[in-house]
Amino acid sequence: MWKSVILAPVLAAVFASGASAQLSRQSGPIQIEADRLDFLDKEATAVYMGNVDAVQGDARIRAEKLTIFFEKNQGDDGGGGLGSGVGDVQRLVAEGEVFYMTPQEKAKGDRGVYNYQDDTITLTGNVTLTRGENVIVGDRLVVDISEGRSRMESDSRAKGERVRTVIITEGEGEEQ
Repeated sequence: MWKSVILAPVLAAVFASGASAQLSRQSGPIQIEADRLDFLDKEATAVYMGNVDAVQGDARIRAEKLTIFFEKNQGDDGGGGLGSGVGDVQRLVAEGEVFYMTPQEKAKGDRGVYNYQDDTITLTGNVTLTRGENVIVGDRLVVDISEGRSRMESDSRAKGERVRTVIITEGEGEEQ
């Protein structure tokens, strides 16, 4: 408990001074809740564990574990205080049952990686993407946030599986 209370101002300062990570097309702070937080200054990482819920604007990531990797500040040996050795956000890695949700879409996978430099979120492992009643299933989903594009791939061709899609059209299911 005390560790979280002490680390909260440090992480707030890190996020304020670092590059703005974008989980959605809306900018602003990322608010993260979890059962536990470990901040590893020398490794330049923050590890959230247990019922992790990260929200930015209209986008949300839920997972069992979320690790934030920061750039290490050059020439800082960690002697400047807790949080002084980290810089901009490089990537976020979500593990466990991972959900990425926006008002229009819901995606689920085993692992998710947000890469700041590419502004992409990649979900892998048993990926399902739903939009309304429409469903796409595959092994890998790459969402380019800034471009507003996504791509689903299947790595399971050896098992004879490919990307599968169900599209519900207007009038479908209505009696004639």
